[in-house]
Amino acid sequence: MTDQPPASLRALLLDRLRHSDLAPQVQELLRELVPDEPATSSGGRAGPVQLRSITAAGWRGVGPRTTLELPPGPGLVVVAGPNGSGKSSFAEAAETALTGRNSRWDGRRATDWQKGWRNLHSPDVTPEVCVELAVGERGEALTVRRAWHGLKVDEARTKVEGPDGSERKLEEVVDAEALDLARPFLPYSELGSMINGTLGGLHDAFFKLLGLELLAEFDGRVKDTASECEQAIKHADALTAQLLDALGTLDDPRSREATQALSGANRDLGRVRALLGSRTPAAEAELARLRQHASLAGPDLAEVGGAVGRLREAAAAAEEARYGSAEEARRLARLLEAAIEHQRRSRSADCPVCGAENRLDRAWAEQARTEVERLQTEAADAEAARQEVAVAVRAVHDLVQPVPVWLRGENSPLTVVWQEWVQCRGITHPRELADRVERAAATLDDACRQVREEAVQRLSAHDAAWQPFAVRLAEWLGAEEAAEAARERRKHARKARAWLRPIIDELRDERLRPFAQRSQEVWQKLCEHSSVTLGSVTLAGTPGRGKVELDVSVDDMSAPAYSVMSQGELHSLALSLFLPRATHADSPFGFLVIDDPVQSMDPEKVEGLARVLDAYAQDRQVIVFTHDTRLQQAIAHLGIKATVLRVSRQTDSVVGVETLTDPVEQALAEARAVSLDRGLPQDVADHVLPAMCRVAVEAACLETARRRLRDEKGLGLRAVEERVESLDRTKTYVSLALLGDEQQPARAAVERICPGGWALIEAFNSGTHTPLPTVDDRKDLVRRTKALAAAIRSSAGAQSTGGAR
Repeated sequence: MTDQPPASLRALLLDRLRHSDLAPQVQELLRELVPDEPATSSGGRAGPVQLRSITAAGWRGVGPRTTLELPPGPGLVVVAGPNGSGKSSFAEAAETALTGRNSRWDGRRATDWQKGWRNLHSPDVTPEVCVELAVGERGEALTVRRAWHGLKVDEARTKVEGPDGSERKLEEVVDAEALDLARPFLPYSELGSMINGTLGGLHDAFFKLLGLELLAEFDGRVKDTASECEQAIKHADALTAQLLDALGTLDDPRSREATQALSGANRDLGRVRALLGSRTPAAEAELARLRQHASLAGPDLAEVGGAVGRLREAAAAAEEARYGSAEEARRLARLLEAAIEHQRRSRSADCPVCGAENRLDRAWAEQARTEVERLQTEAADAEAARQEVAVAVRAVHDLVQPVPVWLRGENSPLTVVWQEWVQCRGITHPRELADRVERAAATLDDACRQVREEAVQRLSAHDAAWQPFAVRLAEWLGAEEAAEAARERRKHARKARAWLRPIIDELRDERLRPFAQRSQEVWQKLCEHSSVTLGSVTLAGTPGRGKVELDVSVDDMSAPAYSVMSQGELHSLALSLFLPRATHADSPFGFLVIDDPVQSMDPEKVEGLARVLDAYAQDRQVIVFTHDTRLQQAIAHLGIKATVLRVSRQTDSVVGVETLTDPVEQALAEARAVSLDRGLPQDVADHVLPAMCRVAVEAACLETARRRLRDEKGLGLRAVEERVESLDRTKTYVSLALLGDEQQPARAAVERICPGGWALIEAFNSGTHTPLPTVDDRKDLVRRTKALAAAIRSSAGAQSTGGAR
C-alpha cells in the first residue's frame, strides 16, 4: 500500500495561473509571491527500517531482561497474552527506544508515572529498553538502546550501535521528523484519545506529509502583501491628518497652498512637489542632505549594552564550564566506559595496562561510573555554553548595521567611525568583540549626535518657520507616493487572494483524496455491517489553527461523528486515520506497532480488523499486541497467515515469550516425544498417549469445522464459535468437521477418508483402547493419528471439489 509521489504543487499553481482569466498585473503579483518548492533530502539516513527484536529489562512489567524476537520482512505478527503479562511493556519499549518518549505518559501527572516506569520486582536491574533494527535495503543490523542512569524517567541515555560495535548517531538512522509525521506507533491510550473533536495534530501532520506548507506559505504571502498595503495607506492617511492640523497654525501662503493640495479625496502630489522644489536644485540638494543628517540615528546604546552584557555573561559561563573541553570530556568518558566494560566482561580486578592486581574492583567501577556521569555532564555543559556564546556573538553582530547608502560617498570623519563600527562584524572572539563593540558604539553614537546637532542648526537657518513644515511635507510626500502604489497593489492582492483560496482548497483536497479513500477503505472493512458511513475526509484551516473534518452519516443522514459512534466505531475511526498516515510513501518505517486495537470491537469488526491488518502486512511488518483472543480466532477463521507470539508473566515479573505453532502439529509432536520414551511406565502409556492423540484429532476437526462452517455455511465468527463450543465428545467433533452436523453419525465418512480411522477414534475413548506394550506400538498409534488428522484437514477441500464436479 504505497502512494505515487505527487506532482509539484508549484508547477500546478503556475499552470492554473497561466490558464486563468486574471488581469496581467494580478498574474504578475502571484508569480512574484509563489514560493519555491522546498528542497528535499534524505538527510543522510540509512533507508527503510524494520524491527528485528524488542528487549526490555527492569522496565514497566518486565523484570529480568527479556527479548521479543520478531520475524523479518513483511507479515502479520500477533503478540498475545493476558492483561498484566507484560506484552504492552514491549510495545512501549520500542516506542521509547526510538522516540525517547512514551505517549502513554502524555497528559498524565508526572507523579503517577515516576513510581511505575521502573519494574518494582527488579530494583537491582538497570532499566533498559532496546530495539534491534534492520536498516536499509541490505537490512543492516543496528541496535538502539536507551538505558537509565538515574531514578527519574528523563535521566536516560540513548546509544546506537552498528553490527561491528561502532557507535552511530540516532539521527543518522531514524528520521525524527518522519517519526513525528508518519509515526508507526499506535498505543491503546492514543487509540482512544486521538479522536478529540478537531484532530489538530493530525491536520498539521497531513499538511506536512502532503507538502501543503507551500500552499499555506503562498496564501500567507498574498495575505501579508495586502496587509502591508493596508499599513502603507493607513500610515499616509495618519500623516495627512496630522499635517493638515499643523498647517492650519501657520500664517503662510505656502501653508495654505499645501492645505489645498492635501485636502479632498484626490491629493495633489504634483502641487506638493512644486512647493518643495521652489529653491534651486543645488539648494534643495543641500537641504535634502541636511535633512538626512538631522534624522541620522546611530546604534542604540541601551540595546548594545544589553547584548554586550549577555555576551560577557555567556563568555564567562563558557570559561567556567571549561569552554572547549566537551570533546576531551567525551573522550575520557568513552575511555572509562571501555574500562568498565572490560572489567565487567573479564571479571578481573587486575589492571590490563599496568598489571596492578585488584585495582579494578567494585569500588573502582562505582567511582568510574560516577566519573563517566560527571564527564558527560561536563561535556553537555561545555557544549551548551559554546552554543550560548555563539548565539550571543550573532546577536551582537546583528546590531552592527552597514554604513547608510547615502553616507557612503561622503569623505567625512563620520564615515570613518562608522566603518570601524562595521568592522566589528568580523570579530568572533567574545571578549574582544564585547570590548570593541562597546567602544565603537559609544564613539559612533557621539559622532552621530554631533552630526545631527550641526544639521539641525543649519536647517534652522532656512526659513525658520516654514522649514519644519517643508520637512514634514517631504516625509508626507514619500509616504503618499508609497500609499498611491499600495492602493493599486492592494486591489491586485485582493483579486489574487479571491482567486487563490478556492485553488488552494481544491489542490489540498486533491492531495488528501488518496488518504481519504484509504481511510474509507479501512473503515468499510472494519465496519462493514455498521449503519455509520464515513464519507469525505478534508482539511480545514492552516497549520496550528486547522482541523480535520469528517463526513459521517447514519443511514444516509448526516450526523456529528462523535455523538453517533460507539466506542468500537471510534476506535475503528482512529485506525482508519492512523493507517494511511503511518504508511505514507515517504515514511522510512517498514513496520507498524499497534497496541490492543480489539477492545470495544464486536466480532464483525474484529474480522474486519484482521482483514485490514492482513492487507497492510503484505508489504509491511505489522506487529499487533492484544490480550483479546478474538483476533487470533478471526485470523484462524479467515485463514490469514500470521506469526503468533505468546507472552506470559511468572512470579517477580519474569516474562517469557514463546511462538505458538500449528495446534495439530504441536499435539502430534508432544505425542511423538512421549511415544519414544522407553522409560515410560506401561499404565501411563496406555492412558496418556491415546489422550494426547485425541487432542491432535480434535484440533484437526476444529480447524476443518471452522473452515466448513465459514465457507460452506457462510457463518460469521460469532456463530462459528458458538457452534464449536457446544462440542463435548470426539465423535461430535468429527461429525461437525466431516458432515457439517455434529448430530449425524460419522463412521462411514471417517472410513471413506481414512480406512481404520473409526477404530482409532474408538480407541481414544477411556477404557476401550488396546494396550501399548512396546515403543513400536506407541509409534504406530501416533502414525495412525497423524494420518487421520491429515485426512480430516484435507476433507473439506476435497469434498468441496467433488461437489463442484
